[in-house]
Amino acid sequence: MIESLLNIFSQITQGGQMISSDRFVNAAFALLLSFIAGFITGPKFNSALPFFWIIINSTFGRLADRLDNIKRKPSDLLFRGFFVCILMIVFVAAVGFWLNERLLFLPQSRIFEIIIISFCLSTGSVIHHGMRLFQVMKGAKMSEGTYLTLARTSRFDLSTRDDFTLTRVAAEVFVRLFDKACVAPLLWYVLGGIPVLFIYAALSALVWKNGYDGSYENLGKMALVLEKLMGFVPSLFSAAFLAVTTLIVPYSKPMAGLKSLIKSNSYNYYQGGAPLMTISETLNMTLGGDMTNLNGRKMKRDWSGPKGATAQLEAEHLKRVLYMIFIADIFLMGSLFSGSLWAELYF
Repeated sequence: MIESLLNIFSQITQGGQMISSDRFVNAAFALLLSFIAGFITGPKFNSALPFFWIIINSTFGRLADRLDNIKRKPSDLLFRGFFVCILMIVFVAAVGFWLNERLLFLPQSRIFEIIIISFCLSTGSVIHHGMRLFQVMKGAKMSEGTYLTLARTSRFDLSTRDDFTLTRVAAEVFVRLFDKACVAPLLWYVLGGIPVLFIYAALSALVWKNGYDGSYENLGKMALVLEKLMGFVPSLFSAAFLAVTTLIVPYSKPMAGLKSLIKSNSYNYYQGGAPLMTISETLNMTLGGDMTNLNGRKMKRDWSGPKGATAQLEAEHLKRVLYMIFIADIFLMGSLFSGSLWAELYF
């Protein structure tokens, strides 16, 4: 398996340009497609997760669940997690290479590639669900599946939680999806194409399923480590995009957002990292705190935010978070189009 994994990365680095203007353009249009389609249709299957995550959850996620017994020794669970991760990486990378070859023979290959990329993203459905949740919290008629969608997307048990906690969870999960299901996959696609995109998306999906925010020495520990290797730098980009939006978003603190980038390592990466710290600092609110997974496991999590920030978040806080994510999506799209011009000139 190790040899197969090394072969995958050697093919990635040896085949074609590492920086391609076409990939920047494809990424930008995939982001636009994901936003428009997701905003029109809203979350599907009572979940705002990317379609690719749902596939990984129903395959390798179920396999991981069967093997994940926290009563076993940590070394045993680490080996099991390593086995699941390598098996998953080899499989999704092979599918990615197969798609790359098949797309070459299709008359509208670029359109199909954009659609494939969009399956790994979640942008419009997040905004749609966030707006629906905001309206319900402001007194609108309860929409079917509003709270169920939040619970399934976050994997938190919200059955006994108050509105303050619901708002805090929503703000947190929307920011984390902006990082893990928007910025990071697009960055890896630009660098390595569909195979690397699939590898990162699969790892982030497995972390969502079995990582428990690093609260357990369980099977998900290996996925957490591998995802951090690929996701740490993209998380800094996510935080930077969110920090720049403070120049536009009302009630935010621009200088606090920029300063938060300096201390981006001060919040646990496995629990949200730099993007969550940026949101907390700029909007002066507290995120995080202990939660219970849908399967009953207790999760010990840190709090993020400046001193004196409030954890009693209201609907208006959620509205500001959604506004920041929306503006950050626009900035990201503009950056991708600008990147295509840069790649065209210099590569």
